[in-house]
Amino acid sequence: MELTIPIDDQPIAAGFFGEGRWLSDYVTPREPDIQMLWKKITNNMQSRREKIIACWDWVAKEVTYKPFIKAQIRVEGKTASTDDFWQTPSMVARTRVGNCANKAFLLTSLLRNELDEHEAYCVLGNLFNGHEQGHAWVQANIEGGEYIVEATRDDVPMLDVARATRYEPVHYFNDREMMVVPNRTLMTPFSACYSEWLRDYLQWSYLNGGG
Repeated sequence: MELTIPIDDQPIAAGFFGEGRWLSDYVTPREPDIQMLWKKITNNMQSRREKIIACWDWVAKEVTYKPFIKAQIRVEGKTASTDDFWQTPSMVARTRVGNCANKAFLLTSLLRNELDEHEAYCVLGNLFNGHEQGHAWVQANIEGGEYIVEATRDDVPMLDVARATRYEPVHYFNDREMMVVPNRTLMTPFSACYSEWLRDYLQWSYLNGGG
């Protein structure tokens, strides 16, 4: 893992009605749905690597990838909608559709049932495919090696971090830890913790304690 510094949990507004969540809320290894899915996927498996690959295979193949997830909710006549919805891992497992972040949230949550908080992270960063674009993936420490577990592809289970030069991590997080690679991206004015990539998911009224 690259040099990182610890940061506080980050407030995220990527849901409905301006609802605020913490970034760590999107990695949920102890949720009943996630634990049941973990047991189903890894049933009778002994090897740690075998379990990790089985979880990657399920998320990569069973959850359809879409760049943006549009969603709408209606409660007692009030409607809220979003063109880029961040689903919880349990929702992703049930809807079977997700963007790169949604799929990475689910895969990280599954792997955290096998790996401790220092061994499995969801990563928010940049991917260089001819041009820089925001992306999310999973990074795991497996038998002493660091690997990218790419939830959006169903052909390559693990990539050696040292060889995956197109990936530029910015934020590492799971349900227990938050870290950022310092000076990796231009920071927004309200805190050095936040990168430009996350700005669209942060709401001023929520950050300032307003309604």
